Amino acid sequence: MQTTKLKLNHSLPLTCARVGICCFGNQVLLNPWELNCLAKAKGISAQEFRACYCDLGGTRLRFNGFKDKRNKSACGLYVDGMGCSVHQGRPLACRLFPLGRQVQHNEVTYMHQGVEFPCLDGCSEVLTLPYLTVDAYLKGQQTTMFEEAQDGYLELMQHLADIAFELLLDSGLSASGDRETLRLWRKLGLESPEVLSTRLSQEWLDCLQTPDLTETHP
Repeated sequence: MQTTKLKLNHSLPLTCARVGICCFGNQVLLNPWELNCLAKAKGISAQEFRACYCDLGGTRLRFNGFKDKRNKSACGLYVDGMGCSVHQGRPLACRLFPLGRQVQHNEVTYMHQGVEFPCLDGCSEVLTLPYLTVDAYLKGQQTTMFEEAQDGYLELMQHLADIAFELLLDSGLSASGDRETLRLWRKLGLESPEVLSTRLSQEWLDCLQTPDLTETHP
C-alpha cells in the first residue's frame, strides 16, 4: 500500500475525536517493555496480562471484544462507553496511530498509509478539531520512551539472529554436508507466528516476553 512520508513540522488533523474506531479490527504487536507497561496499568503481573489479553506468546494484543457496525472486533482492553481501560500504559502503535514509524540507517521516518489522512474514513470529526504538527503530536503522546524501547528490542532481536547464524558457521554444520538441518531451519522461517509461538517452552516465553524490567531502563 502507498504511504505518505511526513516531516515533523507537517500539520495534520491529529487531535483525537475519541470515537474509538481505531480500537476495532486492528493488529497491535507488543515488545516486552510494552507488555510490562500494559500489565502495570491493569494492575496485574505481566504473566497474567499475557494469559488474559495476548496471543502469540505475548507478542500481540487480542481483538476479541464486541463487534462494531463494521463487524470488526474490539481490542480486549476496550470498554464500551469508556474507551481504553489501560490508556496510560498503551503501546507505541496506539500512541502513534494513525501514524507509522520506520527506522533505516539510524534515520527515523514517520508516515501514514495512503494519500488521504486515514482517520477521515469513519472519523471525519477530526477535521473540526485543532490541527497538530507531527512533532507536537508525538510529544503529547509521550512516545519517546516507547520508541527507545522498540528500537532496543529490534536491535536485540537482530543480535540474536546474528548469533544464531554465527553458531551455524562455527559449529561446522554448514561444511559438514548436513542438508536436513538447513532445510528445517528454512522451513521454520516460513512458518506463521501462530505456529512458531507454540514451539517455545513456557520457560523461554517467560524469559523473552516477561523479563524483569524497570520504567526508567527499557
